Amino acid sequence: MRISTNQIYRRGLDNILEQQLQVSKYQGQLSSGKKVQSPSDDPIAAAKISLMKRRIAATEQLQKNKEGAQAAVSLEEQVLGNTVNVVQRIRELQVQAGNSALSEADRLSIAGEAQTLLNQLLDLSNSQDSNGYYMFSGGLTGTQSFSKDSSGQYVYNGDDTQRFQNVTDSMGVALNDAGSDVFMRIRNGNGYFAINATGAPNTGTGVVSSGGIVNSTPYVPDNYTLQFSLNSSNQLVYMVSGANVGNVIPPSGNPDDAPLYSDGESISFNGIQFKVSGMPNPGDDFLITPARNESVFSTVERMINNLKQPVTTPANKAAIETENNQILEQLDSSLDNLLAFQAQTGTRLNQLSIVEKLNDDLLLVSHSTLDGLENADLNETAVNLNLQLIFLQAAQQSFARIQGLTVFNYL
Repeated sequence: MRISTNQIYRRGLDNILEQQLQVSKYQGQLSSGKKVQSPSDDPIAAAKISLMKRRIAATEQLQKNKEGAQAAVSLEEQVLGNTVNVVQRIRELQVQAGNSALSEADRLSIAGEAQTLLNQLLDLSNSQDSNGYYMFSGGLTGTQSFSKDSSGQYVYNGDDTQRFQNVTDSMGVALNDAGSDVFMRIRNGNGYFAINATGAPNTGTGVVSSGGIVNSTPYVPDNYTLQFSLNSSNQLVYMVSGANVGNVIPPSGNPDDAPLYSDGESISFNGIQFKVSGMPNPGDDFLITPARNESVFSTVERMINNLKQPVTTPANKAAIETENNQILEQLDSSLDNLLAFQAQTGTRLNQLSIVEKLNDDLLLVSHSTLDGLENADLNETAVNLNLQLIFLQAAQQSFARIQGLTVFNYL
């Protein structure tokens, strides 16, 4: 097979051009430090590099999300901590208020401090973040969380939305808790029922404890009335009836069938138990109602109003003591609720710390993988460039010798 002169020249030239391309490639890698200059250099590697860059960008955004979530949850934890401190101080004042030796001036002094603390509590419930958004307004972050209406009732102005922020591909963290759950939806009394005097003031000195549920199986929520009466022997007895279930103690509703009252003895029915101390008068009664939601603000206001009641008669003093028992129980429920939400924020912060570590590890692996795909080994590239320059020089010299050959060289 004969090869024409043109073919010889073309092959020699193609070889030189190929060597020049290789030299240019290695020179580009040395100057940029990048192994792949364009997708055509290595399409598979280029696709992997693009994928890895997208993964890194997404993870970095998740880290930013995590930082924002951490700031929001940390602020809520701090505000809840301050709120707990305020309510704990209010509870201490309520315990002091139960001291029967206090003078009216002492009680008014405690009421004054409690009012100051109530104002602080309201301020904390309306806390704002660095952007001016209300923390406890749910999704209505531009609306003040709590206010007092024209009738003097505390009103929640937000909604029940709990906002979330994605911090990993598959996990979101709550940024807030609705103020309705934190400050408003607190079960009054002992959480099952509350005990209060009925509309007409009692004339005796009976004081009722907060009580509790000793057996949930027979418990039937109802509006029960505990009433003290005299039987036919002129003995003080107690009777219990429900608005729906009817007569409970005694089932007949006859005072002669009712148990005698004993100072400090427990009264039990339908799984409910509480104690009555002191000496009620015939006709005195107490209302036992199913627990309902009461805001921590209303509880503290009840406390202040109770402290302002004048202790003028033994009956009045007994009514104040009964209310003291209920308020103390309610403050404990408020504290438990606040502490539960504070614990939740602590759990979220622990989760965010774990997420931060996971995202950091993912970024480290991703950057290492990208480095291996994208960045050139400069030492190896320099060696390859030197070899390629030798190959180019050889190709050029070979082509030059071929150009100088004619048939006369072989005669």
